[in-house]
Order: sequence, then C-alpha cells, then structure tokens
Amino acid sequence: QAGAVAAEAGAATPVKLPAAPSAGRGAGLRAGWLVVRAQPAARLGVAAVAVGHLVMVAVMAMAPVHLRDHYPVEDVLPVVGLVLSLHIAGMYALAPVVGWLADRLGRRGVILGGVGMLLAACAVAGTAGHSTVRLAVGLVLLGLGWSATMVAGSTLLSESVPDAIRPHAQGLSDLLMGLAGALAGAVSGFVMQWAGYPVLSLLAAVAVAPLLALALRPVRPGAPDEEGRAKCG
Repeated sequence: QAGAVAAEAGAATPVKLPAAPSAGRGAGLRAGWLVVRAQPAARLGVAAVAVGHLVMVAVMAMAPVHLRDHYPVEDVLPVVGLVLSLHIAGMYALAPVVGWLADRLGRRGVILGGVGMLLAACAVAGTAGHSTVRLAVGLVLLGLGWSATMVAGSTLLSESVPDAIRPHAQGLSDLLMGLAGALAGAVSGFVMQWAGYPVLSLLAAVAVAPLLALALRPVRPGAPDEEGRAKCG
C-alpha cells in the first residue's frame, strides 16, 4: 500500500521543462539571455516590459515640467499632484482587470491593447497644450498602457521559459526595464529642453513601433504561442 501511495504521488508530480543545453546553472543573466533569445514568446514578453516602461517614464517624467510652463509657481504643485495621482491610479488600480483580460484574451492580445493605449497616450498628452484635463487623460491612458504591457509581458515571459531558468530570465527583464527607464529619464530632459513636450511624446510613440511589429509577428507552427505553450500542427 505504501508503494502504491508513493507511485501515485510520483505520478502527480509535474514534469519540469528541461533547461536549454547551453544555459547551465550558475550562468546567471547569460543563461536567461540565451533562453529568452531562443523563445519568441519570451522575447515578446521582455520587449513589452522594457518598451512599456521606457515610454511611460519618458512621457510621465516631463509632465510636471510641461505643467510648470502653464501655471504660476504657487498653483503648479497641486495641479502636478492631481495629474500624477490620476496617472498612478491608471498604472495600478485596474491591474487585476488587466490580469483577467490576459487570461481571457491571451497575453499577446493584451500587449497589443497596451501598445494601442501607449500610442493614444502619446497623441493625447503630446497635443494637450494648455489643457490640463487633456494632459490628465493622456497620463491615465499612459498608466493603463504601462499596466497592460507590464502584466501581460511579465506573465508571458514567466510562462515561456523553463522553471530552472525563470529567475535568471526575470532578472534579465528587470535589468532591461530599469535600463530603459533610466535612459528615458535621462534623454527626456534634453529632448524637452531642445524641442518641447510634443516632440518628446512623438519620439516616445516612435519607440513603440518595434514592440508593435514584434507583437504582430505571426507565431510559427511548433513555436510557443502567447501563453508560452507549443502549438500543434
């Protein structure tokens, strides 16, 4: 009886996917990079996280500077606080809904929706001019687009790599996201001073183009789909 129980427990144990041959233990970020590079779904997940964060930081970071140009010094801080509060609400308040949609519509579909919201945010915020309401709407869309790319992208990455390599792949994604945000924060100030907020928003929209092309790329038969599983036929 004990042997039968042991056999049943062994049969219920899930089989882990093997790690890529060239990505041995202890290889760290290199192991994560090798696996992500070999998996189209994982590449899309990493790109969604990094590009979404880059666009969000670039447009959001210079919004207070843009508002400062249109309000007296004594009035600008409350306006900035309100606009950024709405933006942060867009980033986090609907995250559970975004996760539900990712399960219902697929990771790739939610990433495409996030791309659409990021593009809409750049268009609305970049043409806001003196309209604080229009800028606030743009930043709410920016937060929602960031949430969609972050939730669906990180989920897609997690599902697309073997268990043993997952921490390395997620570490690589976090590193690229941080570097993308740092680059956007550094460059956006120069662009703002050189050409203004509309041009900054336009360049942020252009930065979304590679992610859009990657998300629209057809999945080959036998390659992992948007849930990281192998397609049949």
